[in-house]
Amino acid sequence: MVKRELKNSVSEDEAGSDIVNDNGKRLAEPANKDGPKRLKTKSLYRQPTANELNRLQETENLFNSNLFRLQVEEVLQEVSVKEKTVKRFQEWYNNLKTYLLSIPEDTTKYDLTEKSFEKCLKVKLPVSNEVRKTKVVFRFHKFTDVGIVGSYTLGCSINSKLIVDLQITVPAETFTKNDSVNYKYHLKRSAYLAYIASHISKLESIQEIKYTYLNNCTTKPLIYIKPSGKLGNNLLVHVNIVCDDETYKLHRFSPSRNNLRESWLFSTEQEGTEIGPPTPYYNSSILTDLTALENQTFLNETLINKENLKQAIVLLKIWVRQRNLKVSGHVISLLIAYLVQAKRINNIMSSYQIVRNVWIYLKSSEWDKNGISLYKGQGTPSVEEFHTHFPIVFLDKTGYYNTCWQMCKGTYYALRRESGLAVDMLDNGKINSFIPLFMTPVTVLMQFDHILRFKNLPKLKESILDKAPKSRKVNYGLDQLALVTDTLYNLLSKGLGDRVDLILQIVEADFSWPVTKTVKNARKDGYVEKLSFGLILNPENAINIVDKGPPANLPEAEEFRAFWGDKSELRRFQDGSITEACVWDASTLAERRSISRQIVDYLLHLKYDIPATELYHICSQLNDLTARKSANCQQMEESALSVLQAFDELRRDLRALSQLPLDISAVYGISPVFSYCEPFPALGLNLDRNPRRRAHASLIKELHNTRLPEYTPVNKAIVELSHSGKWPGDIEAFRCLKAAFHVQIAERLNKQFSLPAHAHDSHVDVLKNGLVFRLQVAHAKEVTLLRRDVQRGVVKFAESEDSVSLQCETVILPRLRGALHGLHQKQPAFGPTVCLLLRWLSCHLLGDHWPRSVAELLVAAVFTHHAPLRPPAQPVSALYRVLKLLGNTDWTSQMLLLDFNDDMSREDIAEVERKFNSREDQTPYLFIATAYDGDLPSVWSRRSPTKQVVLRTQQIAKATLAYLEKALLEDMEDNILPAFVPSLSGYDVLLRLQRGLVPHCSERLDSRPRRPRAEPPPEGAPPVIPVVEFHPVDRYLEELRSAYSEFALFFHDRYGGDVIAVLWKPDIQELKDFQILNAKALKQITVDGETKYKVNIEAIIEDFRIIGTGLVKEVTINSK
Repeated sequence: MVKRELKNSVSEDEAGSDIVNDNGKRLAEPANKDGPKRLKTKSLYRQPTANELNRLQETENLFNSNLFRLQVEEVLQEVSVKEKTVKRFQEWYNNLKTYLLSIPEDTTKYDLTEKSFEKCLKVKLPVSNEVRKTKVVFRFHKFTDVGIVGSYTLGCSINSKLIVDLQITVPAETFTKNDSVNYKYHLKRSAYLAYIASHISKLESIQEIKYTYLNNCTTKPLIYIKPSGKLGNNLLVHVNIVCDDETYKLHRFSPSRNNLRESWLFSTEQEGTEIGPPTPYYNSSILTDLTALENQTFLNETLINKENLKQAIVLLKIWVRQRNLKVSGHVISLLIAYLVQAKRINNIMSSYQIVRNVWIYLKSSEWDKNGISLYKGQGTPSVEEFHTHFPIVFLDKTGYYNTCWQMCKGTYYALRRESGLAVDMLDNGKINSFIPLFMTPVTVLMQFDHILRFKNLPKLKESILDKAPKSRKVNYGLDQLALVTDTLYNLLSKGLGDRVDLILQIVEADFSWPVTKTVKNARKDGYVEKLSFGLILNPENAINIVDKGPPANLPEAEEFRAFWGDKSELRRFQDGSITEACVWDASTLAERRSISRQIVDYLLHLKYDIPATELYHICSQLNDLTARKSANCQQMEESALSVLQAFDELRRDLRALSQLPLDISAVYGISPVFSYCEPFPALGLNLDRNPRRRAHASLIKELHNTRLPEYTPVNKAIVELSHSGKWPGDIEAFRCLKAAFHVQIAERLNKQFSLPAHAHDSHVDVLKNGLVFRLQVAHAKEVTLLRRDVQRGVVKFAESEDSVSLQCETVILPRLRGALHGLHQKQPAFGPTVCLLLRWLSCHLLGDHWPRSVAELLVAAVFTHHAPLRPPAQPVSALYRVLKLLGNTDWTSQMLLLDFNDDMSREDIAEVERKFNSREDQTPYLFIATAYDGDLPSVWSRRSPTKQVVLRTQQIAKATLAYLEKALLEDMEDNILPAFVPSLSGYDVLLRLQRGLVPHCSERLDSRPRRPRAEPPPEGAPPVIPVVEFHPVDRYLEELRSAYSEFALFFHDRYGGDVIAVLWKPDIQELKDFQILNAKALKQITVDGETKYKVNIEAIIEDFRIIGTGLVKEVTINSK
């Protein structure tokens, strides 16, 4: 959105007066030409004018906030059609109208089943050959007027992708009484359109002329025109033709009437005088033209001189367009007119109030059960009659035409759902709802948890048409795609039931072709119909394994068995009921999230014999990345659950310890595994049958052929003791007392519960159910002591790096971990999404530069700040949203604030925003705060990621998004792991490691699953704590960064990566003067006879090799 400076022209006589503009603001005074203008400080404190006070009062009463009002005004100004465009179009339109009205009447009669008409006009008819089966004689009768209709003439069009609708009214004598049946009307309409196209095809003012379809209806073509010159860059023109309202009586097209004969459609002989089933869909395609003039006149009368209503229509059209809802601007305008008619809105309201009332109405509307009508008289078919033939009912001013005749239930339910979300956003006073409502585009990968696509749509259409009843075929006529779409929607809706909150059809059938080509030949030139369905899953019901049906003794049971076939079985449940049921195969939580895929595959194979290989699902492509390949593909959620169960048992044991000076009051887990955010949780397997012991712990063996111990992570926890005032006031004494507590806790755990425990100064390691837990005693006084500083006998308290780190670990992190655990319980896709993001960052060698907590908070933002959508239910769609958030956010001007439990007031939020805006040097660059940070907002990103790392990550995120969109939406790839493969071409040095010494090497993308190689310990051997946290690559990286961080940056994939990438810092090639304090890694060179010094890159690389002896296999230097 581009903001423009408000310019006002004021005469010299008026320059000193208190004139105000339309916004209630004083006009700017002209610049002083003689020199710089002096600031008049008195004007800053003068009293507001009456108009300014009135504007503030209006904002309070009529708008959500002052900011919302300013944004609405700005966007309305931005999307309005520019005055230059209006003038250019008016001139172009006048010339076109004059030319169209000069087309003479043609007395020649043409047989449209022959090609003589097309040869004469040198253009093709914009209909398929199926329409031309019956002999129809056409004669061109001259029309009397050409008019501009639609949003452009109503004054509520949008500048972006502007399409101006021109409407030509065909004289009634063009059609005969019998033309209303068997597509004769549509054929003559197409001939009339072709006749006009032939006359205007060679106009110099037209750059391009084509045919296209009205709302993708294959029997309703119109002319697509691109004006020549600059006008063609700003708008397109659609020329549509309608018939005079006196051509036919409207009751002829009532929803219960038949106007399409079975014998014509199926090319069979007529049996008796039977007319056939009702054809409401076919009838509506003609009623569109018959009622167009009356509905346009009604809209003109309703909206004339009502600017607020027009502005509301514009805002609603922007809102609909951003959500890709197939709801036309005509329906939106008629809805506004209906609410005006019902006195629910009026022009006195502001555009914000009108839009809000429209959303509130739509949120509770029931067009699928109780339709609405603009016609208030009698003598027309009832709304109930329309409901027997149409899924959605909204009758126009005549009472005969259903304006939503092409609207599927999915579209209406999506409109109703989005309206509810919009009202919720407006009611949330803690966010600026304007941005998600009107400025955030929603793509299909963001919106849906599960997308169903078809690899062979023609075969699917053929199968559905073969099994569809004749009555439905007759109703839809030649519009086969609409029949297929509605049939599939009904099947999916019935099969998935309450597992989904929304099913929305996604039809990609936009088609335009040159007027000199037939439809058949044009379709051969690469045109492909695409149909898919987007599913928004219900997080609670989507993972149910059993679909419970009706009791076996009810009539509905037979219908249930007929629908589900062999999958239906009789089962007895724990409550004693005996019902029909369908049981789906799913053992892990990841498989349960994909039950909807099982159901869709089963139903399409059962009903239409479509194999699963011809269906493409976007839902579970990345399940392999959340599975442990070294543990027979056990999902990380199951592993994490085992850790949590063991931790609960340990917590009970700790609370039950006796003979401690202070009782243990609470134990909090702080490791990522406690919120399901650990990609590879500990498995509880000790692979060493004969460990080298020291008390209850193991030591690393120094034998030559000893295998590297399996990497065993520890699960950290904070232990809080009961209150006592006897803790010492000296930091060293305090830590000694903590160490004593660690020793006693280890002794009591061993004596009371026979748990192996090993005490250290800073923690206690405990073995429980094969898992190692690291316990640390924490007390708030330790943080205070670290802040204490004595200067010249004066005690001062100030934050230090040690105090901040300790506060994060012992105070903030337990609360944050609990909040993230609760978020995962509420949204089960949260944990797997964090694991996917961590794998993605690590695979691209950026994992060490992104703190774990920052990555977790980024994912949490997608689940808590999900507007304008609902939280995702599948990890794939959630990861896409996270990458979208990461890649498209301007972190210099935007921050993230996570308030998990709505604990923050508006004042607290304003204080965090103030600190964000007042930060120095944009540090931290990625500002992400939580409600638990207190006086340390964005404490988790205070050091990293740096600006350079964030910018690099954004580049990779955008490239990943582009790849995912192409692979999933175009190429239908099931394997999207290339999104996790890094590029090593931009690095200077590559240190290739011995793969056998790299932890998690078996979890690499190219590794194959295997069973764990754990062996049972010898009988009678006491349990022992294994070697924990032993990561040779991390130790090697620590040495490299400690010694060479001023020369290079180091990148590594900590989840099995066998390459360390080195990037030299930009100043490494610069010449330096010799200084004692800065003489490390320099070599002497001579430049122009002078002795200079330069970093010895070759020696540093050799150091890399020497330090990594035994670990580094090869060093590769990339030449640029």
